[in-house]
Amino acid sequence: MQCMLRTKRDGVASVVTVLHSLAVLGVLLWVGMFALSRVHKLHEAYGTLETERDNDQWLVAQCNRDDFYHNMKHHSSLCDSVQRKQHDILLLRAFERVIEQTYLCGYDSCGKLVSSVTDYMLGRGIVLTACLAFAALLLPTFLLPIFRRKLNGMADERMQLLYNRPFGDTHYLQTHPYQPIEYLN
Repeated sequence: MQCMLRTKRDGVASVVTVLHSLAVLGVLLWVGMFALSRVHKLHEAYGTLETERDNDQWLVAQCNRDDFYHNMKHHSSLCDSVQRKQHDILLLRAFERVIEQTYLCGYDSCGKLVSSVTDYMLGRGIVLTACLAFAALLLPTFLLPIFRRKLNGMADERMQLLYNRPFGDTHYLQTHPYQPIEYLN
């Protein structure tokens, strides 16, 4: 019977190993896809900054002329900002834009996500909200006794295998004058 117990444990262990491997694979895929999306956003931001720098070349050339700069008067800060942008390191600016667009909750900020879910739940999803509240209240009431019964059954089976039936069910059923309740059905 001990041999059967080990086989059952080995089977459970292999299922747990497979589930663990799948979980690790899922996390690795998620991290990989997240990194790939950030690299894509970095490429987009770098291309946008390069295009902006190329488009500002004419304005930089005009701002270098004294007559144009003096004619700008109170708009001369535009020339100053364009000159500063020309000396920026594009890759660092692209990283800055990617970091500004990276949120914990996906492609939108968590506040925006929570407000959109709340708006949906209070608007069209009132039935869904009621069902979720009902499930949150009643599921523990139903699932906890079922889970407790399952754990008690597993503990009873282990105790029977270790102490009460060390030679197996067939030996016990042949030698014991009364059949146990579970075998009467």
